[in-house]
Amino acid sequence: RNLGGIALLERSGFGKMPIVDITEMQIKAFLRSMTKYSDSVIKKTYQQLTAAFKVAVEKGVVERNPMDASDIRRPKSSKKPKDVRGLTQEEQARFLEALRDFKAPRNRNEYKLQLLIELYSGMRMGEINALKPENIDFENGLIHVRSTVSRGLEYRVFIKEGAKTDAGVRDIPINKALEPVLQKAMERKRRNPLGLVFYDHLKNDLITTSQVNCFFHRICKKAGISVRGQHALRHTFATRCIEADVPPVVLKKWLGHKDIHMTLDIYADVFDSMHNSAMEKFEGHVLDIGC
Repeated sequence: RNLGGIALLERSGFGKMPIVDITEMQIKAFLRSMTKYSDSVIKKTYQQLTAAFKVAVEKGVVERNPMDASDIRRPKSSKKPKDVRGLTQEEQARFLEALRDFKAPRNRNEYKLQLLIELYSGMRMGEINALKPENIDFENGLIHVRSTVSRGLEYRVFIKEGAKTDAGVRDIPINKALEPVLQKAMERKRRNPLGLVFYDHLKNDLITTSQVNCFFHRICKKAGISVRGQHALRHTFATRCIEADVPPVVLKKWLGHKDIHMTLDIYADVFDSMHNSAMEKFEGHVLDIGC
């Protein structure tokens, strides 16, 4: 991702300019041109631009960092945000039925267990495909998330120690729906060079999120469900948690979000939909106490 952001800068005329010659006006013009990209791309490029000027100041190439100017701000994307949603309870039931009935063709991989782990734990798929037996602690009822499958140079996949963010390194409780799925995964585990729970023995390589996505879409098609990708199962887990009154601060930790605002923003619609039931619970509680 970092290299992709740098490549974007390099492709622009702005990125080819000597840093000592760049003016605040040119920075503003470049940032305005970035609005056609997603917010995540803009954020990464803005951070790299800020870091580049910081290094230039430290090395004495420029006297001040123009990115510190009060009128230079990270722009917002003009792209419509992706429709991110979890499955409804009825869709979840149909999905599980289609998943249970699906039979993979001979000599083809199937990723049922990974999808169930995502649905019942909220883990990212890269984290699931990087699991090792020692990360699954049945005795203490915890999954220790300590690594993820990532992409490096030329999009080659590798195991990255640590999660997507610092907050992503976390422990997730093993609930009663998740435990039998993990036990089955451990029973089916076969020896592999990386000692992983899940491994593509047909290709003798790591399992990528895109592989699981293709399988997920086949299941959704059979179930008559329209969603963007298997990440919907992570959102489904979060939605079920909110419906079950799991406190946002707890959900934040389970999902590995950097801060509580991220959790509240992503699932704002779900939290909003719970207002009526929350008021009913409050009224019942007040009446039980007496008024």
